[in-house]
Amino acid sequence: MISKLFWGLKAVVWIGLMVGLFGCRGGQKSVEMGPVETVEAFCKAICSGQWSEAELLCDSLSMREYIETQKQTWARLEKEEEGAMTVARSILESTVLTVEDMSKNDDKRVVIYKIEADGLSKTKKATLKKEEGEWRVVSITEAN
Repeated sequence: MISKLFWGLKAVVWIGLMVGLFGCRGGQKSVEMGPVETVEAFCKAICSGQWSEAELLCDSLSMREYIETQKQTWARLEKEEEGAMTVARSILESTVLTVEDMSKNDDKRVVIYKIEADGLSKTKKATLKKEEGEWRVVSITEAN
């Protein structure tokens, strides 16, 4: 039982790092968020299960599909490994997001950030564009 819980927890943390689920540090949504603050708010919304808040910070249909995939993954894992999800939520609270770089690419901004949780880390790339005066996440990919 404990071994199953341990492996379930490790799977949750690893899946989170692979898909950019972590990075829960960051502030509240404000009227004038820049690209970095938008990425932080997006990650925080995903981590805390605030799916509609995450959708408001996105632009494209593919990002909404990304969010739906995360939502389904969390729901499935929560159902299968309830104890592991409780521990995973506590890990999320101590997860660190570090912005490593931000650059301009035409009318878009690219934010490179590192996410660290439970001794694991992953570097991600968020692409954002301004829509109706606010920055929106267009895509999140692996940083190369």
